[in-house]
Amino acid sequence: MKSLITQVGTYLTGDATADAVLEYWKALAEERRSDVVEIPIGGPAGGRSSVRVTLGAMLPIAVVHAELSPQIDDDDKAAAGIRARAHALTPTATSAFDSADVPQVFDPECESDLV
Repeated sequence: MKSLITQVGTYLTGDATADAVLEYWKALAEERRSDVVEIPIGGPAGGRSSVRVTLGAMLPIAVVHAELSPQIDDDDKAAAGIRARAHALTPTATSAFDSADVPQVFDPECESDLV
């Protein structure tokens, strides 16, 4: 089990889910996007529940290993769904300029073109 720590709370979830959330958070941050994911969590009395967590570059998260034996029943299913969302992201980042737009500059000292 791992604790997923956000600005608004700390949530006890399965190892696979916590790792998938980190992977998706990183992919979203690289694309400057955000999303909401629902993850299974363990409650303070051992009950099962879920929480919706907003992920994005401006919303830091952390994961801490928790030494607890009970596992979340649908951990692998939740992790697979989150990883699928991460892999489905279509990159939107673009280059600041096209390399064809860079002018060629001749350097007379070394008698070659500089780029």
